[in-house]
Amino acid sequence: MENNTLTESQAATAYAQAWNRLDCRKFLELLAKDCCYASQYVFEELIGREKISEYLVGKIQSVIATRSKVIAGLGALETPNPGRDCALLFQNNTEEITAVILFEVENGAIKRYDLCMPELFSVHNKGIYPV
Repeated sequence: MENNTLTESQAATAYAQAWNRLDCRKFLELLAKDCCYASQYVFEELIGREKISEYLVGKIQSVIATRSKVIAGLGALETPNPGRDCALLFQNNTEEITAVILFEVENGAIKRYDLCMPELFSVHNKGIYPV
């Protein structure tokens, strides 16, 4: 994949792989230097690849340390424009979606990604869990 052709679907796949492998290095390489990460569960946005990297590495290390189970899959928002691709997070071996992650890609890099409460979206689980 050439970096300048990165799509939202590829960004979602890389994010899901990061969680399923508990290794986010390849995902972090796709972030724009000034990438922005926001979560509806956190008050403040993180801006910059470095801050996002520290945060995401810390989250994954916490999952490893606590032996929690997080599974990530691919989904699509059910909107009038069919199928905006997204990533989905599931915890504790349930089929209940705990988060929907949306991506904005610009100039071959992830410019922004948002972790959202699943209650706000109608989303289709594609049943694909990239490893």
